[in-house]
Amino acid sequence: MTYQFAAELAGRTIVITGGGRSIGREMATAAAAAKMKVAIIEVNKETLDKTVAELKSAGGDVTGYVADLQVESQINDAIAQIEKDFGKIEVFVNNAATHDPEDLLHTSLEMWNRTFAINTAAPFLCIKAILPGMIARKSGSIINIGTVNSKMMIGSDSYSASKGALHALTRTVAVRYGKNNVRCNTIVPGTIATEIWQERIDRNPAVFDVLKTWYPLGRVGKPSDIAAAVLYLASDQAPWMTGTEFVVDGGLLAGFNPMYPAVEGSD
Repeated sequence: MTYQFAAELAGRTIVITGGGRSIGREMATAAAAAKMKVAIIEVNKETLDKTVAELKSAGGDVTGYVADLQVESQINDAIAQIEKDFGKIEVFVNNAATHDPEDLLHTSLEMWNRTFAINTAAPFLCIKAILPGMIARKSGSIINIGTVNSKMMIGSDSYSASKGALHALTRTVAVRYGKNNVRCNTIVPGTIATEIWQERIDRNPAVFDVLKTWYPLGRVGKPSDIAAAVLYLASDQAPWMTGTEFVVDGGLLAGFNPMYPAVEGSD
């Protein structure tokens, strides 16, 4: 995808959790190409080092920080170091997540708590750590990565519930700290084709062909679809957007694409 960057993004500091792979890696790649100063927080050092090295070799201003988002002290230490290294955090993307596909009856309390720790508690802790700096500067854009699963029942029960809570957290931050010119929005992706789907593809190689029939635009999403939305919300092109659910889902939530022909008798 060819991105069209807002000029003011150049030199702006962005932090991306889970930026070492998948959608987060595409966010980091796009931000680096926009000449932003990119900080990646990632739990896997090998993955982090590889991504940072590749982006630096392409000319990106990218620095990696290893942290387990289940550990509050590691979150705080990483953010404190980023603020020391870069001087300030202007954009923060809560992207890191874990996904458990099990239904409620097969979800252990351990898995439920782990899912909420990474998908909900970690963003809360990250936001809590970065807010004082943003409030002091009266400027900041916080972007939480949610999911269409929080808007309709499509399985992955603990994941869906944890992301629903994250959507609520977005509204809380937006309303409480709007007076400080801190914006907080949720991006709501539909199905995005990444390596995370590999296990399902191994079971059913045609899974994306099946899923795309549900999308009015006739395809599942690409990481670049979400990265483009992140850059938009990070820019000054969205100065009056806060507390919103910015849906990037190929039309999925607009209606059930396979259903209406059957209802109308035109299938």
